[in-house]
Amino acid sequence: MMMTEYFPISPLGEEPSAIEAFGSLFCRMAVAHSVSIYVMTTHLRKWWLRKNPLDNRAKINVINALNPMFCGIGANVSAYLDIVSAATGSPDLIRTTFLPLGTALGSNGVGLVRDGRAWCPACHTDDIKSIGAVYDRLLWAIPFIGRCPTHKVTLEVQCPVCSALQPRYHHLGSMHLCCRCKQSLQAPPSSWRHDPNPHLHEKECVQLVSELSSGQLVVAKDAWQIFIREFSTYMDAVGRKVSKYAYDAPRRPQIQREPMPPRFPTLIRRCTAFGINPVHLLTDPAGAAKSACMFEFARLDIPADRKPLRPPELLKELRCRILGELKKKAGQPVSSKAAIAREFGVSVGFLNYKLPDEMAKLGSHRRTLNQKVTSANHQRAVAHLLAGPILEYPSAKFPSHDHLVTAVVNECGLGVYRARRAVAAALTRVLSDRAYKKYRKANNLHKPRIQTREGLNNSPDVGDNSASRQG
Repeated sequence: MMMTEYFPISPLGEEPSAIEAFGSLFCRMAVAHSVSIYVMTTHLRKWWLRKNPLDNRAKINVINALNPMFCGIGANVSAYLDIVSAATGSPDLIRTTFLPLGTALGSNGVGLVRDGRAWCPACHTDDIKSIGAVYDRLLWAIPFIGRCPTHKVTLEVQCPVCSALQPRYHHLGSMHLCCRCKQSLQAPPSSWRHDPNPHLHEKECVQLVSELSSGQLVVAKDAWQIFIREFSTYMDAVGRKVSKYAYDAPRRPQIQREPMPPRFPTLIRRCTAFGINPVHLLTDPAGAAKSACMFEFARLDIPADRKPLRPPELLKELRCRILGELKKKAGQPVSSKAAIAREFGVSVGFLNYKLPDEMAKLGSHRRTLNQKVTSANHQRAVAHLLAGPILEYPSAKFPSHDHLVTAVVNECGLGVYRARRAVAAALTRVLSDRAYKKYRKANNLHKPRIQTREGLNNSPDVGDNSASRQG
């Protein structure tokens, strides 16, 4: 056995999918040396800087890392993996991380590892019986994993005593204790939640972790870009076959839409959509592209999976319906594009693409009718004001413009904005423009709240309110 300055710590987990996470191994290392995680980190940093004074990576203290599992593809994980491997004499610790996926993923592994701890209470119970301690699996760090595939039990994320999430480990590395209340995280079997049905993407994640735990997974650099580039070579043939049965529209090359590596959740979802194994795509992207194209051709041979073209009769019905809307006159409601699209089960984009001229005429017709209705309401409000309220202005009943606006709102049913414009037009017609501005300036001294007819019935007289404000 190679002599090391620290105890040789090896990852736990006999089954491939039960390999230990690197953060869990780091905690066991702190417990073995009877120090806290912070002290263990400080010792390792100083030890590494003495042996490698030019390596600046060890200046970062992982105790401040956001994720306790500490098994992603970031620079901190890579640095401390080298440090712990050299300190313990364990060269195979890369099996406890997702570092081999770093060449194929983007955004520094965002979405690859969950934000806090998650554990299976049944697995922890078995660990205590077999080895006398608990450890966290690498599989539990993936956000897609919501249950234990072995025991069919939902993973726990909260302390059973204080119900607190576990964003970090216990400061002494005791993985069976809550980081907040320091009580045991082991819940009684009566509270375990049975989950017999597999979750979405669970099978793909288990296969991926199993390959990582073997240490033989060789991920191709820019695997997703290679897959898309190879897949795009078949897109012309596939597109011609799709256009016979589906919506015929110009297609951009796939290679132009994938300039950057995808995030882990995006990669898993797209592999599921293509019907291929993520391990196959990461190790042999060219072969995975051929398999995906074969699945695409097989799918197109099934009529039930094809998206049919819209029948020509539908366009005729739509055109007749739009022409009927164009014949409506002022006062008659004209249906909008969205209403017509919902009625015929199509989208507004489909209408604009197939019937651009009719859609433009419909929009112009609706605007014209709305303007006519607005003009008619304006003239009606001005006529109402000239017939009575203007003749009594100013008076105790109508001491300000706002009282005239209130009268128009209640009698003509207009909004406040349209009512104000009608009052301005009526006053300008009766008085000179200069006199109107003079009255308007004097009106700024008191502005009573505009009330509708219902508000006037439940409040004191408007004139009394204005008089009290002036007083």
